[in-house]
Amino acid sequence: MSKIFDLVVIGAGPGGISAAVEAQLAGVDKEKVLILEKSDAHNETVRKFYKHGKRVDVDWNGIKAEFHGHLTFTQGSKEEYIKQFDEIIEKYNLKVVYNHHVYAAHKKEDGIFEIESNHELGVIKSRKVVVAIGVMGKPNKPGYKFPPKIRPRLNFNLDKVCPGEKVMIVGGGDTAGEYAYGLVDMNLECDVTLNYRKSEITRMNPTNKEIVERYIKEGKINSRLGVDVENVEATEDGKVKVNFKDGSSEVFDRVVYALGGTTPTEFLQNCGIEMADKWTAKHDPKTFETNVEGMYVIGDVVEGAQSIAVAINHGYYAALDIAKKLGN
Repeated sequence: MSKIFDLVVIGAGPGGISAAVEAQLAGVDKEKVLILEKSDAHNETVRKFYKHGKRVDVDWNGIKAEFHGHLTFTQGSKEEYIKQFDEIIEKYNLKVVYNHHVYAAHKKEDGIFEIESNHELGVIKSRKVVVAIGVMGKPNKPGYKFPPKIRPRLNFNLDKVCPGEKVMIVGGGDTAGEYAYGLVDMNLECDVTLNYRKSEITRMNPTNKEIVERYIKEGKINSRLGVDVENVEATEDGKVKVNFKDGSSEVFDRVVYALGGTTPTEFLQNCGIEMADKWTAKHDPKTFETNVEGMYVIGDVVEGAQSIAVAINHGYYAALDIAKKLGN
């Protein structure tokens, strides 16, 4: 890793993989393109937050997707989606280093970026950098404290849910909806409650909203809409007592928080990137270059959570500009 790369991509999601592929197709030497990924596999968000067999859509939130570059994927199950990207990485012989947590990328006086991490590879140098990290890597947590006694029962996904449990899902977005009706569809005989502070569901895509509202009407999901949680406490037998802000309380075996992710603002600011607001980075809308010349942002950190196709398109346009400025 002592050589200087032409392009280092931080994040092996769809946008990051797209940027690496499109750069190669635009003439950048593939041996000088490197992807760094903090987890042990590509597409961490899909692997972690999509349940087994869940469909990965091309279109999203009622918006029909159009691919602008060379990279596409076909709608299918989670497993089929991951297989498609396995094949893309193999086809283009992409160089990906996993388990490589990057905490900053600084541009030096000579114009070369030094990418710093906690990995034994040390500092990696590159002429251009694409930041392709998502917003789901670190889930949002509620403001109240988690009592130590019940902390194992307060989760951020469905991995620890057991058959027959009484479970409350907290959140009003797509992840919360998918967790709620997905848990019903797993036929684990769980008693499922959906809690959202607002009285109406407004943040889910039309498909998820329709399923959730239908399941509530049919009595498959218990509704706790329109009331926020004040705090949680442990019962004598180690269950979770949820105290709501309307003065009511209810005991659950488990509470699952699906409150979305947070934009990694600290990382972006460590790189010298200016923020448009607390969620998104400032960037050129055509090339996705930031205020730091030679550093690009794509995907969720550009305009919030978007479809996979949008992230892929971001990678395409960033790669075109990078190849052009590298003289390809």
